[in-house]
Amino acid sequence: MHEKIVRYVDSRRENIIACLQSLIAEKGGSENSSAVNRVGEIFCREFSELGFNLQKFCDNAPYGDHLLFTNHTQEKGIILAGHMDTTFTSYDELPEFHIQGEKCIGPGTGDMLGGLVVFLFAVKCLHSLGKLGKLDSLPLSIFINSDEERGSPTSRPVFEDLIAKATHVMIAESGGSGNEIVIGRRGKLSFDIHVDGVQGHAGNLVGKKASAVQEIAHKIIAIEGLNSRWKGTDLNAGKVRGGIAGNTVAQHAVLSSDIRYSYGEHETEIREAIRGIVENTSVEGCTSRLEVTSERPLWEASRNSAAQKYLVQQIEEAAQELKQPFATEIRKGTSDANFFGSAGGSVIDGMGPIGFSDHSANEYIILESLFERIKLCTLVLLKLQKKQ
Repeated sequence: MHEKIVRYVDSRRENIIACLQSLIAEKGGSENSSAVNRVGEIFCREFSELGFNLQKFCDNAPYGDHLLFTNHTQEKGIILAGHMDTTFTSYDELPEFHIQGEKCIGPGTGDMLGGLVVFLFAVKCLHSLGKLGKLDSLPLSIFINSDEERGSPTSRPVFEDLIAKATHVMIAESGGSGNEIVIGRRGKLSFDIHVDGVQGHAGNLVGKKASAVQEIAHKIIAIEGLNSRWKGTDLNAGKVRGGIAGNTVAQHAVLSSDIRYSYGEHETEIREAIRGIVENTSVEGCTSRLEVTSERPLWEASRNSAAQKYLVQQIEEAAQELKQPFATEIRKGTSDANFFGSAGGSVIDGMGPIGFSDHSANEYIILESLFERIKLCTLVLLKLQKKQ
């Protein structure tokens, strides 16, 4: 069977590239909901032609629609998931889609429009194989969200609903540099600390001042000072804004920070430490409050289920049949796979093409890996179909 899959993909390389180019051309940054929805319209047309039903989740401002395509009415099935938004707020300084040697370059090639193309053409391949592809008897759902780059704040409830409906889940983030798939990810907590002080003219002050910026400075040092406390945990005080000018005492200031952690037993202590930093005031007259802006639960690989290990085994066997390299990794970054993995679901990530330099103007994928991943995903779906 894998010979038929190889022939299908290799004969449609130009179509696959053109599809990816059309998606990237829409320039769908997370907050550009109209552009993201245009990306979604392409998938709506494609999956409709393959016989899938659409459920659309709207009213997700400032983000675009979330799309759920399903070809069955069974209680459970296989879920393919990925996001169509990119992290970029402006495309002005970003390169247009182009191919340079072995590289396919452009914003979203790896993170993660390339991965969505993998899933689309894997399903198209099964459809083209007719009875051999067995798509009609494969209970399959494809969920594409529009806010992943902002922590999936509006799509998270959909993911949490899908957890109970999934036999196996594959997520289309980029594959690793050595062709790895992802079997675990760290947890994430992103938050803002808001500080209020007392405004004033710097030239008229006598004695102490209640500067929100000065209080934020203490909190930056305190957060960064936690970096050596827990194994596998990284804390970053990443963005500061506040004050009006150099000759004013800042009335307001905000610090945005990010935490990544590797072990569940540390989570409570980490959160308590952050709350302590917020509540402890170093500058008299200032007050602080904590706002959690996004979070993803820890997907701890050591707790993966037997069903998840079976899924990994099927992918490894498919890779061997296709003579592709295979390896697994635990990745430091988070993704929507965390929702499934933290709940003990059978999930793997990194089924997209091999990508590099995501979230930058230099983002690219290895072009050949785009075709290789389509072949791999198609064969894996065929193997899983036998167990449905």
